[in-house]
Amino acid sequence: MTHGTLKETDPLEEKSPIAERSNRKGIKLSFLAGGAIFIAIAIMGVSSRTAKNARLQQQSNEAAQITVSVIHPEKAATIIPLHLPGQTKAYIEAPIFAQTSGYLKKWYFDIGAKVKAGDVLAEIDTPQLDQQFNQAKAQLKVAESARDLAGSTFKRDQDLFNRKVIAAQDFDTASDTYRQTQATVNADQASLNALNALEGFKTVKAPFDGIVTERDTDIGAFVPSGTGVQLFRMAQTSPLRVYINVPQTFARFIKPGVQAELTLNELPDRKYRAHVTNTAGAIDPTSRTLLTELEVPNETEELLPGAYAQISLKLEGDSGLVTVPSNTLLFRSEGPSVGVVHSDGKIEIRKIVINRDLGSKLQISQGLSESDQVVLNPSDGLTDGMAVNVATPKPTEKPAAKG
Repeated sequence: MTHGTLKETDPLEEKSPIAERSNRKGIKLSFLAGGAIFIAIAIMGVSSRTAKNARLQQQSNEAAQITVSVIHPEKAATIIPLHLPGQTKAYIEAPIFAQTSGYLKKWYFDIGAKVKAGDVLAEIDTPQLDQQFNQAKAQLKVAESARDLAGSTFKRDQDLFNRKVIAAQDFDTASDTYRQTQATVNADQASLNALNALEGFKTVKAPFDGIVTERDTDIGAFVPSGTGVQLFRMAQTSPLRVYINVPQTFARFIKPGVQAELTLNELPDRKYRAHVTNTAGAIDPTSRTLLTELEVPNETEELLPGAYAQISLKLEGDSGLVTVPSNTLLFRSEGPSVGVVHSDGKIEIRKIVINRDLGSKLQISQGLSESDQVVLNPSDGLTDGMAVNVATPKPTEKPAAKG
């Protein structure tokens, strides 16, 4: 048996094919894992850089957008206060003229005097009228005498005619004469009645209860009949009428029964009740106003006719209207508009219909609701679709408690 020499082999140096393949596979996996980690790190870096750039771009865009302040439209008040100047006038006012000519004999009431209807204001001396009156009475008596004589003749001739003593022609003549004299009496009586009526006008009487506001004659002055010379002027001051001119915008709210208050500059603390009684029913084309009449009680006669007054009314306005500040208005070729900010921060230039200009505010009838965000002090560069930032309102500071 041959014994050969056995060579000892180092297990570390000697590798089987399976082991070699496993080793190569492990190296490859390690390499791949490292590459994947590197790629992941690279991707994360790129993503982080992209997100950062996006944030920077967003911040840049936001910085480029304008910031606007907004308000919400407010519901319009249903009661519209209206203050207008007015003028008081007597409830009844009339000039007093003489209805017969003559000379003023006496007057009984001066300016400021309170009189009753039928009180004698003055007496007129009418010598010419008196002469005409006396002459008319005398003429009537003559006519009555002629009529009586003609009547007697007519009765006598009628009896003779019935007895066939006189001819029919004589009887007809007597009948005609009687009728003519009766007509003359009637005419003279009418003339006397007219002169008698003028005699009654020798006393000038008050036509209604009131005060004498003017006296334009004196004793001895010649007083012509008619409207040439005013003797007195009277006014009834309880109640008083007040006239105002209501702008066309408010004319449709004015109707009889609307309550009002009257104040005077000289009595600022006093308020007098009044109410609308009538309107002219048409707009004055010159002033574009509606003439309106009010009535105010004046039992104490503290208010005087012809005075300047301030009238305050509370009118029932339209419902469903909103108001916005005047500094929200945009003037565009399409008409009055405002800028409205939507929830996405985009601007809409919205056309509106202005119902009434209240000065610092506008009353809007179409185009806006209470939920809209309306831009305050909009710039001329505001356009549809523009992105804007809405300014956050600052919190209202509470006043420190006093202690």
